[in-house]
Amino acid sequence: MGVLFTISYQPQFKNDFQVEQQIKSLAADLRWARNKAILDNQTYIFRIYTIKENSDSNKIPYYFYTKEDGHKTIKKKGYYSSDLILYKTLSLKVVDSDYYEWIRFNNTATARGGTIGLAKAYSGAKKYKVITNQLGRVRVEK
Repeated sequence: MGVLFTISYQPQFKNDFQVEQQIKSLAADLRWARNKAILDNQTYIFRIYTIKENSDSNKIPYYFYTKEDGHKTIKKKGYYSSDLILYKTLSLKVVDSDYYEWIRFNNTATARGGTIGLAKAYSGAKKYKVITNQLGRVRVEK
């Protein structure tokens, strides 16, 4: 005979887990861009949007691109959930334009650093940050 234990998670924990997973995915993509910039000897620019690609979608895009001969070439594209609010800077200011484009990775293993934050759209929601420093190192903060 055994004893069965059950754990009941509050919905808030589930929401935090989903945001945390999306932040980790975003951080992994930023690390990928840093490495590719060095390997490809190019500058990779990061752009993250605040609006959906189409009204039916529940995802908002971000992508990494390079500029070649005056044209943008998308190298990698990702998405985050449309029910999250996008923040910028260390003080976590809400992005009020259509997109945020500040972080870029250079071929010299340096970067123009910046901060991206994501949080659920309710009062008291936990804010998660991805911080890129001037050496291109990426870290996640809760």
